[in-house]
Amino acid sequence: MKNLFERFKRNLIPQQPAVVHGEHVTTTAASFIPVTAVRREAIIGFIVQALQPYVDERSLSVAGLRLYVCCNNFTEEESASVALCMDKPNLFKNQYLERKLLNHFIQLEPDWFFEYELVKELPAGCIREGNFALKIIRAGDHKKEHFSKAYIHVLAGQAAQSEYTLDPRVQIKYLIGRSRQPQLSSGKVRLNDIVFLGKEDVGFHETKGSANLHVSRNHAYILYDPATDNYFLYPDRGGLPDNGNKLKVHTADDKIKWLNIYGVAHLLQDGDQIELGGGAVLLFRM
Repeated sequence: MKNLFERFKRNLIPQQPAVVHGEHVTTTAASFIPVTAVRREAIIGFIVQALQPYVDERSLSVAGLRLYVCCNNFTEEESASVALCMDKPNLFKNQYLERKLLNHFIQLEPDWFFEYELVKELPAGCIREGNFALKIIRAGDHKKEHFSKAYIHVLAGQAAQSEYTLDPRVQIKYLIGRSRQPQLSSGKVRLNDIVFLGKEDVGFHETKGSANLHVSRNHAYILYDPATDNYFLYPDRGGLPDNGNKLKVHTADDKIKWLNIYGVAHLLQDGDQIELGGGAVLLFRM
């Protein structure tokens, strides 16, 4: 009778483990394993595996780790941010990661650092697996990096926010365009970071948003360069004259610069105004 009762309980509450594929986590409806915990363990497992050459190597110590997590949509970004304890700086590093690394006899510098970025594409020159990439900074190789924040203020046009923060510790590329998730002519869905509302978007105002109608779905993007601690503005495919659009900068020293060639950038300076399509205007501030 006892064995029968145990089997009955197991049928009522199936204990099926979560399945981790790279950074993606799926669980059955009956699984009681918290998804965030599974994702966090997947990240830690990847880092530990990437650091296997450093196990019990007393002559080699780690000065810092830079993790990249590829996210395809907002849900994945939110899940990764929660797993990495975004709202509590250093909690993931001190409470979860450091103990695991020390348990695997990986030598850490006393002031070692951990940084992460949520990206659309994983960078080259890193250890990669699935949706993760890791850059290891060894003791002696580490150079202090500034990672200066910048800000985008919306001066003309109707955007989803009046101000955007550019934080290279979180993200180095920021897409600018009309609508949050527009579908391009190729069929690909673009995930804009600096969003001008489209007619179909909730909250669009005919008068305030009139300038938005001349902003392309994939108009431009801003890219941060860690080596120089600078931000660069690039025209995207939809912001070129070939597609009937334009992108220009009113520089802080009262000059006008047109960006008409794909891949050719403008080094942004504090006070530059970015004009998209002839009506929408953004102000860049350091």
